[in-house]
Amino acid sequence: MMLPNRVAIAISLHHIFEPGERVVVAVSGGPDSLALLSVLREILPAVPLHLTVAHFDHGWRADSRDDRDFVAATAAMWGYDFRTARAADDTPHTEAAARTARYAFLRQTASETTSTAIALGHTQDDQVETLLLHLLRGSGSRGLGAMRRRDADLARPLLDVSRKDIEAYLTRLHLTPRRDPSNDEPRFTRNRLRQQLLPAIDAFDPAARELLARTADILSEEDRFLDAQIAGLPDTVIHDRAAFARLPPALQRRVVRGLVPDAGFLEVEALRRGEPPAATAPTAPPARLTVKTCSCDPASFRARDQVGHIDADLVQLPLVVARRKPGDRMRPLGLKQAKRLQDILVDAHVPRHRRDALPLVCDQEEIVWIPGVTVADSKRVTPATRHQLHLEIDGV
Repeated sequence: MMLPNRVAIAISLHHIFEPGERVVVAVSGGPDSLALLSVLREILPAVPLHLTVAHFDHGWRADSRDDRDFVAATAAMWGYDFRTARAADDTPHTEAAARTARYAFLRQTASETTSTAIALGHTQDDQVETLLLHLLRGSGSRGLGAMRRRDADLARPLLDVSRKDIEAYLTRLHLTPRRDPSNDEPRFTRNRLRQQLLPAIDAFDPAARELLARTADILSEEDRFLDAQIAGLPDTVIHDRAAFARLPPALQRRVVRGLVPDAGFLEVEALRRGEPPAATAPTAPPARLTVKTCSCDPASFRARDQVGHIDADLVQLPLVVARRKPGDRMRPLGLKQAKRLQDILVDAHVPRHRRDALPLVCDQEEIVWIPGVTVADSKRVTPATRHQLHLEIDGV
């Protein structure tokens, strides 16, 4: 069966799109996203959709603007509206930071175009890689369920299509995608898995990828079932220890994770058993904060400096030193939306054993500075700043 027909059937079978839905198509210019746009274009008579093409330039390569121009030209040739943006210069060159910035742009584009879906070019191979990455991190059914064909506003019409089939489709239509050499860089975890682990799995069983993708499907459905079970529980279960204790362990863990999203496995187990989790973590030494006004040159400021500079007129005093708590969030320098503190520390390569002891400087509203990591975007020094605060802290 031709690839467009397979995708059209999958869209109908799994309700990936509604007829007439407005869709932002994320197109990097690479093989998967180019095939995605082409397939959606081919099936439009049978699956009526209103498409907008969106491209996010991470700025990681000197020729990244060529990717943007390629996608813009393709969108124009096929008659689609085109939107683009470029990552802020200080965005960390990590997979997590890139993903956060890209999705923020795609959702902004969806809002501006009144679109209710964002189409992504994830393939069956991506699904297998995601499953394996989560498995190696010790994830439960939520992580092992990997990616869903439709998850709120995110749609993945190619999730049943192999990368090999994508390449054959592009060759048949004489479509030449852009190739990103960063996809081969071993410093990225997914690339190492793709280069080292997957070839061994293929050698063990040529059908392994298809079987692993099927496993992700099964676990995804079981994950949805657990979510439905949690939704049906009375709100009082979190206050009634006896009622909570009668729940199966799988539901207990799901309830705890709903209350403490950033909790690790050991913390979840301690909380559901009524143990004090803090007893398992060493007490961090006290940190002393020194604050003074300054006239330091803003051109010398760096987000990861061991001294911090913030706008004195924007800070809600007093400033205090705290440690991270489950669920903490912050809007780091250069981002328009808050993100999990856990993700910020991972992006900054803060070692796992140091994260709980890292001092956080907070005002009465938010975390304003993490020494050596970042400052809050809302409190940063700008050309309009009249008074600056110079922050130093010991115990880092």
